[in-house]
Amino acid sequence: MRLDIDELRKGFFKKSLSVGYHNTTYSWTQIMLIIINCIRGLESLEEGAKSPSAQTVRDRLLLDGEWDDHFHKGMWKIALWAVKRFQRLRWYVSIDETHIPFFGKRKRLNKQLVKQGFGNLVHGYRAKTPGATGSFCFLVVSLCCSRIRIPIAIKMVGVGEDYELWLETVLKRLFVLVPQATLLADRGFGNRTWFYQMLERLDIRYVVRIPLRKKENKNKVANGADRFQYWMTDSKTKEKVLLTVAVVKDGQERVYFFAHNLVKTGKYLLHTYTHRWDLENIFKDCDRAELPTSTRNPRMRLYSVMLSFFLFTLWQAEKSITKKRQSLRSFIKSILEKICNIIRCSILPEGRIIRPP
Repeated sequence: MRLDIDELRKGFFKKSLSVGYHNTTYSWTQIMLIIINCIRGLESLEEGAKSPSAQTVRDRLLLDGEWDDHFHKGMWKIALWAVKRFQRLRWYVSIDETHIPFFGKRKRLNKQLVKQGFGNLVHGYRAKTPGATGSFCFLVVSLCCSRIRIPIAIKMVGVGEDYELWLETVLKRLFVLVPQATLLADRGFGNRTWFYQMLERLDIRYVVRIPLRKKENKNKVANGADRFQYWMTDSKTKEKVLLTVAVVKDGQERVYFFAHNLVKTGKYLLHTYTHRWDLENIFKDCDRAELPTSTRNPRMRLYSVMLSFFLFTLWQAEKSITKKRQSLRSFIKSILEKICNIIRCSILPEGRIIRPP
């Protein structure tokens, strides 16, 4: 299966940029160039876009366009290629949330977003950022092996939003591709009855870290139990699910509690669960290919996040194809050089595009 990295990148920007509607002076390729240049400098459009201006770039962005769909199709295409290329490796699917800090009047913005039809999108969680008053939340599903980490699906989640159907649709399709993969999730999912019911319906292997809250379970652990079962009850629906829990200690005597459906030892479960850090590392690595923004527009927030994840995944795929040992920052720079050569221009340090005389 052939994978064209440049074509995937071009497709994303073609879907997200209007062609000459607001300003015919700049082509969509030049607008793409200035956006990637801002990413290289980790600058917002206001800081890094001079000519074209930040306003010109914002006017040309199709925030209600099809880039969201193109992102997910692109990730799926890379996943098909990667699973075939690394078919002998063990695959893991991880689920987690990442929060982007918001600075401002959270309740006021939520009221405005509700009126605009977006819903309550600013959460009270402050993402451990000084001065933040809340955060935007993004649910991410990743497909990872030892050679590549793919953020295969992303959803912006509102306060109290029910995303069970969305997640089940993603996982159902994903586990057809990698039926032997193991799903990994942290404690945020460990106390949700519907989550385990969904995994059972889809017949998915899983290791989920859980919080230990019931007194009787704490007593079992205190009495030396390394494995036990208990019925977890949903506080709202009163539905129950029977969980098998393993009690595992690492080399530093830290204790972990894993709900699982694998016939494996505690050490195996702990080793398997450590692969969940692949998703955490995706979040950290994508910070190096970020288009910073403090906008109140949720679509722009989603666009910036998806663009970061998109470039990060393209970088991994190109490294695997070309065998080049280049950093993510070098990959971003190489994209700029390619575009400049194609349209025969250059970018000044202050962010202006110039053409040779």
